[in-house]
Amino acid sequence: MPVYIRKNVNFTPPSIDKFPLEDDEDYITDPDQLVDRLPQPYRMIDKVLSQWYDEVWEIIEKRENERLEESRRIRAPQYQCSNQMKSHGRACCICDSVDGRYIFIGLPRGLAAVDSLTQERVATWEEESVDIHYVKAYLIGVQVYLVTTIDDMGFARLFIFGGDKFYFVKILNEFQSDDFGGELQEGGTKLIITKCEASRNGDYLGAVFENPETAEVWLEVYKLPRDAWLSELESVLAQAKKEEKVEDQDQGTETVATTEEEAPTQSEGDPPPPVTQSQEESHGEKQMPKLSPTSVVMKLKPPPSMTELRQKGNTSSSVYSACQKVDTGEVVGTGVNHILTPSHKEMRKEVFAHLHDNLIDYLPKEEEAESLEDVNFHFMTAGRLVPFGLEQQSQIGNEDELKRLPTTLAVWWKGSTHIVHYSLLKQHKDFEVKPDLVWPFTSPVTSSAISDDSSLLAAGFENGNVVIWDRYLGIQRGVVNIMDQVKIAQLIFLDPSICPQTLDDYKPYRTKSSTYLLILCDNGALFVMMTGPALELDPICVTPRVEKEDDIFTMVQPVQGMHDLLITILKSGKVQIRDTLQGKVLCEPVLPKSHELMTPWDPVVAVGAMGQLLFLKGNNKDYGEEEGGDQSESAGALFVYQMRSFPSLDAYMTKKRDKVQQTVHAKTENRVEELMKERIAMQGLRKSRMQERWGNLKEEIWSILQYKDEAEKLADIRPEVHYKYVRNFSQTPGSMGWTPFFQK
Repeated sequence: MPVYIRKNVNFTPPSIDKFPLEDDEDYITDPDQLVDRLPQPYRMIDKVLSQWYDEVWEIIEKRENERLEESRRIRAPQYQCSNQMKSHGRACCICDSVDGRYIFIGLPRGLAAVDSLTQERVATWEEESVDIHYVKAYLIGVQVYLVTTIDDMGFARLFIFGGDKFYFVKILNEFQSDDFGGELQEGGTKLIITKCEASRNGDYLGAVFENPETAEVWLEVYKLPRDAWLSELESVLAQAKKEEKVEDQDQGTETVATTEEEAPTQSEGDPPPPVTQSQEESHGEKQMPKLSPTSVVMKLKPPPSMTELRQKGNTSSSVYSACQKVDTGEVVGTGVNHILTPSHKEMRKEVFAHLHDNLIDYLPKEEEAESLEDVNFHFMTAGRLVPFGLEQQSQIGNEDELKRLPTTLAVWWKGSTHIVHYSLLKQHKDFEVKPDLVWPFTSPVTSSAISDDSSLLAAGFENGNVVIWDRYLGIQRGVVNIMDQVKIAQLIFLDPSICPQTLDDYKPYRTKSSTYLLILCDNGALFVMMTGPALELDPICVTPRVEKEDDIFTMVQPVQGMHDLLITILKSGKVQIRDTLQGKVLCEPVLPKSHELMTPWDPVVAVGAMGQLLFLKGNNKDYGEEEGGDQSESAGALFVYQMRSFPSLDAYMTKKRDKVQQTVHAKTENRVEELMKERIAMQGLRKSRMQERWGNLKEEIWSILQYKDEAEKLADIRPEVHYKYVRNFSQTPGSMGWTPFFQK
């Protein structure tokens, strides 16, 4: 069969652009899609099981990763306790003396003093139904201590410990009247003390009072007769020594006369009968001195909140006085000084409630502001400043007296945005105290700290900022943002001996003022910042933020005498000793397996013997309430750790720390002497400068004479008209023409 083929016809292949695109759904990527979809409700069951399986697998992977990280991490060495004090197993609180000699322990029925090195009980004070929950000691003399305590009922007691005995001073809030600031009367309103702190050397004491009936809170500051107490106690101790000598002589004569009668009643190996607690108390009552009373210096109430001020209105008695209090509107104020009276505001509120009675229930409820219950205060000394009135020698004994004497009280209340400074040297009438300085901020204050010489004041805020104020220069050293949206929980000034020092240029008093500031945030992050006079405030993170809630710090405390060591307690109950500047965990003191740390959020911990011993309170895990609860001795124990025997702390125990001297010139004679020393030291430099000046004087005079001759030659060449113009122009004051060199 013939086939007809067209001539001159070329074959054209199909265009590549016209190929159809491949569809992803053309083939099956998941093998499970080979099976038809399940009908309901089996489809929902399969979906739920698959979701559970994925979640469980994620949890398994997370735990496995944590286990691997934990196994790879280098763990700090753990050390067991070396001694166990079972006799103080009921300890509620504990503190160390400033010099490291004693440990004061608060017990359910009193107070005890224990020797730090031997752990032997030295003295006790007992009273029924008194559970001491707070104790703190202050060194006021040579081995004489002021001990402040607060029991479970809110009563604050003052003791003086000296000569291995407790001397009761007074109860601050035993009975008080209903009126604020009234005299002490029996049968009055019972007041509670929530905080009681004294100055470093026991010259002043501050107590926070609270009235449960009226919910009022205020701060009282007391002046303690420290010097009078020391002299009275010294006389009592001297009298006690004389009585002991007389008693020893009498007992010696009696024993010689009754040796034959007592021989058959007691064998040679039997020890002498011990002295009971009742005998010690009766003996102490005979020697109880009549100490000088304390005096109230000032009483401070919390500042009113902004809502209270706005609702208060203008309380002026006349229209003229009300207009005098009105703001002019030139500055941004609080909006409180207006002409609206309280009765007018109440009337407007009633009218509004009457007109919108059906809509009031739908209004947003106002959030109740936090009550200003907590107050923080610092007793600040003069530091390197000399306050007015203490320059004369008759008003102050020596320089050491000025170093320890507090002159200013810094106060800030919880939720407030300012720190107020009050003078302790002024006499206040009827306790009407006016502040000397108000330091306002833009964020609520959450923490504060002062340096050892009271020359630096640091404040932490709710927005994560830290402000450092130099009281000596009266300027602000800087504002540093530590972390955003993080509260500053705690600030601690460390010992200047661990900080590299630079001499200040504040002549003639060259003092060392550089120190480290330890900053703790509420998310567990720990920072260290150097606060030198000519240094930038650059915080260094030593411990990052904590991701687990159990790893949050509940207590951060530098070791007494060794501030380069830091004791931290976690919420989980772990006790760690860290390097302060590096944040590295050096070791972990652990309790026996049968015990656990008592209340990790408020632990009973103290460091004694200037950083040599660590005291921890632990509760027995297997002890039940049916066996006596916490009142039994076997409910817990006080464990003692020999920190000097920890191998990981050997480098820190042998490290030499030079004490930084803080120069304070209290008297005018000392200041003049320092100025004269500087003047004499600069005398050699002054002679060389004078010789150089006389050597250059000849060249300066020769140049002046040359300039004078040239000026005279130019004056002779000038025409007369031009000379008149120049002469008239040269009549202006300070011109070259009327200088003494150009006058003939």
